Amino acid sequence: MLTRSLLDSRPLVLLALGAALLVLGSTPVRAQATPATVILPGFRGVVKLDTVGTAASIPAPAGVVFASVRAAFDSLGIEQQYHDSSAGVVGNLELQLTRRMAGKAMSYWVDCGVGHTGPTANLYRVHLALLVTVLPASAGGTSMRTAVAAGAQAYGGPLGDPIACQSTGRIEDVVQSVVRDHRMPR
Repeated sequence: MLTRSLLDSRPLVLLALGAALLVLGSTPVRAQATPATVILPGFRGVVKLDTVGTAASIPAPAGVVFASVRAAFDSLGIEQQYHDSSAGVVGNLELQLTRRMAGKAMSYWVDCGVGHTGPTANLYRVHLALLVTVLPASAGGTSMRTAVAAGAQAYGGPLGDPIACQSTGRIEDVVQSVVRDHRMPR
């Protein structure tokens, strides 16, 4: 008899399960809003941006730091592909830069090695991912992480091997400097 009543309620269980899946399927997931992985030339697989970067503790509210990070992107001339204050994320994972950024040679910002004719970053197309996360800290203030990853590819396409690059630390310095200067009351 117990088995019979369970069988009779099966359509209701399936209906409830279907409704739950419909609700879950239509609810946006924050982790999907901003991908934390990128594929760059010179790397053998994905680069996880949430595992790299320079961390800083900022003694200011997260909202103020977030606005300052957006100002830092503007000062570098970088379009903000992602900017979600509720997720605390500002970034652009698809930058393709040639020769210069923010009025300086690419080799000032990233190190891709040196070739016969000088720094490779100045001669190749640089694929750059920049992601800054801003989260309220448990003890007050804000935790900020600036992740920079880059790879370079020769203009001739597959003629030259792609090269993994590393940040010189100057992008991170600019972000932290703008945040520090922007958040201070005048």
